[in-house]
Amino acid sequence: MAASSKNVQTCKFTWKGYSGSYETDDSQKKLIFKYQQQPSSGPKPGSMYHTCLGSQAFEPDTGRFYWEFATCIDNLKVGVALPDCPNDEEMGYNSKSWAVYIQTGECEHGRVERLEPEGVQRRLWRLVVPISGGRFGCLLDTKSGTLQLFFNGEYQGMAFDEASGIKGKTVHAAVGLAGIEDNNRAIGFGNKYCQIIDSAAAPKISSVEKKVIC
Repeated sequence: MAASSKNVQTCKFTWKGYSGSYETDDSQKKLIFKYQQQPSSGPKPGSMYHTCLGSQAFEPDTGRFYWEFATCIDNLKVGVALPDCPNDEEMGYNSKSWAVYIQTGECEHGRVERLEPEGVQRRLWRLVVPISGGRFGCLLDTKSGTLQLFFNGEYQGMAFDEASGIKGKTVHAAVGLAGIEDNNRAIGFGNKYCQIIDSAAAPKISSVEKKVIC
């Protein structure tokens, strides 16, 4: 028997407040990582995974919200961030952002250094994303302060639980893109992106998934 997805509000917003690492199309729904052509020296230093916020604010105790976006890459972070989160810092590496690092499944908040456990609250063991990307969905409960992750309509697990620090705070949907990948060099400039899907409905979580997937 499937769990009910009733009382989940769908979302419709645009990207805002992004750093010089990004640009958007005219609709402001397609976020493009600018430094995606592979130079001999690698990507521009300090340009990767900068936090970009969605325009809609989710205040505490206002219900459950689901949003979804499509991307053609796996080199990104997804999650939420506070309204005043710096847009020129890596997502998940400060106290104002909560990020799932898609390449590893690590759920980061206040992380200090890559490959070190400090600032990693948990790891989503089920998450396997092809380099061609797909559709990511986030289900935020503003009462409990939890964030659950979906990929191509399938439940991936609880990214951030009630002890994560989200509870009681106003947050925005957020992403951080890198877009430099050895396996995806054929994708040229302007094609590595993250695009919002308006009013996407929340997938159902089966009772089995609730028991087996943390």
